[in-house]
Amino acid sequence: MKKTILILILLTISIGLFACCSNTSEKTDVTANDKPDITANDKPDITASEIDVREIAYNQLSTSNQERIQGTWQDAKLSDITLRKEMGNINDDSYIGKEVYLVDFSAEVYTTNNIIVYIGKDNYNLIGYGYVD
Repeated sequence: MKKTILILILLTISIGLFACCSNTSEKTDVTANDKPDITANDKPDITASEIDVREIAYNQLSTSNQERIQGTWQDAKLSDITLRKEMGNINDDSYIGKEVYLVDFSAEVYTTNNIIVYIGKDNYNLIGYGYVD
C-alpha cells in the first residue's frame, strides 16, 4: 500500500513538472506593425528587432538609394541614439531629444558616403537622413 501511494505521488509530481516545462506559446498573426518571425537560418548574432528595423528602413528608401547600397539590407548596422537636430535632415522635429533607431547602410564603392537613416521607435517610420562625413 505504501509503495502504491509513493508511486502515485511520484507520478503526479512528474506529470506536473512535465506540464510546467512544456512550451505553451502560441503563434499569432503578424500585422504590419508587428515584427515577423525569424527563423534559425537568419543571422543568429543579431536580434529579431534589428533585422526587422533594418528591412523596414530599406523598404522606405527611394529606389535610387536602394540601388546605391552595397550588399543587402541585412548588412546594415543598427543602433539606438538620442536624436539631435544637428545630426541630419530631420523630417519630423517631434523626435528631437528622443531615442530613435539609426540604420547605417554601406554605399557602393564608387561613392564615399554611407546612407544613414533615422527610424522612429514608435511607428517604424523614416524620420530623416543623417549627415555623413
